[in-house]
Amino acid sequence: MTSLLYGAHEAVSWKVGIRQRVMQNLEDMLQDAHRAYLQKISENTYATAEVRQQLHTEYNQSVQALRYIAEEEVKAEIDREEEERDLMAQTNFDAPAEFDQEFVLEQAKMLATIRAQASVRPHAIAMDGDGPLNASSLFEQGSSSRPLDTSRQRSGSTTAATSVSSIVLKEDIPETSADREARVRREQHEQQQEDFRRRAEEIRERKRRQRIEKAEQGYATSDTSQESISCSSSNTSASDSDKVAPPRMSEEEVINLMIFHDQRWSWISSLSHLQWADFPWPCLTFSPPKSKDALTLEAVAEYIYAQYNIHRDRNVVKEHLKNLIKRWHPDRFEIKYLSRIADLHERDTVREGAGAVARILNDLLEKWNDVQD
Repeated sequence: MTSLLYGAHEAVSWKVGIRQRVMQNLEDMLQDAHRAYLQKISENTYATAEVRQQLHTEYNQSVQALRYIAEEEVKAEIDREEEERDLMAQTNFDAPAEFDQEFVLEQAKMLATIRAQASVRPHAIAMDGDGPLNASSLFEQGSSSRPLDTSRQRSGSTTAATSVSSIVLKEDIPETSADREARVRREQHEQQQEDFRRRAEEIRERKRRQRIEKAEQGYATSDTSQESISCSSSNTSASDSDKVAPPRMSEEEVINLMIFHDQRWSWISSLSHLQWADFPWPCLTFSPPKSKDALTLEAVAEYIYAQYNIHRDRNVVKEHLKNLIKRWHPDRFEIKYLSRIADLHERDTVREGAGAVARILNDLLEKWNDVQD
């Protein structure tokens, strides 16, 4: 009983240690995210309320993503530690007290590898530089534990370079058409993400050079700019009833939005409960639309054509459009996501919004094909 209690206490102890270490790293990252958010707020002192709300939404989403990643890291670390402990238990490796944990794990893995090689030895071919060498000839006659010194069989300058290696013969597994199609889709997706990241890096570098050039020009026009901002602010406050059109996204913002939406799809696949704000609705905004009425043909079309303005490649945009149609397909969407929305009213709202998006995307694809033809 005492040993069982000790084992349970030890298991809880190292698990708590892993969680504390990961959560300490999470706390550091949350502080960095908060400082970055405060810096953005200070840089957008004269921004509109909508822009400031967008910054706040992005910050909350970043915090949420960091917490989710931390929990996944804790699970992965615990699973990895349990595998290593099981490996040590299976190999029956008794480590002296003066050996550290890293050495113990290394020796245990080596022992498991040796046992695995012993099980596949009949399928191995040992090579001795010039040609095949029988596995039994690696040991001297009359001894099953003392390896034969193979260096005595070779002479000259090549003796030191002679080594014995094992080649395990494996039967090639043919690739099915489904596997091939999945691999092609995966490669296309990875290439698209790489294009997004490369383009975003180019834009960041160009903006960095522009900031340097502006800094070199001095602050000769700072007074004029401040006066212009003040006039603009007073005119806006004088006409509160007029709706100010939100500024259009820059290329960098569009690229970041596409990357964010792609990561969002992966993120919601792991959630057990979903709501309207979790879905990456196809609109040019980081914050979710307030209702399904915002999912208009103009809004979704602007979202699609914004990518064309970056890529200038109709095939790339068309492929992305087809992928969106698959993701928002009503039947697939119903099975994969709607069952995880607990509130029935919100489930109906999401269903209607997804249906509207699917219809708009299909219409856009037809128009896209007509333009290409």
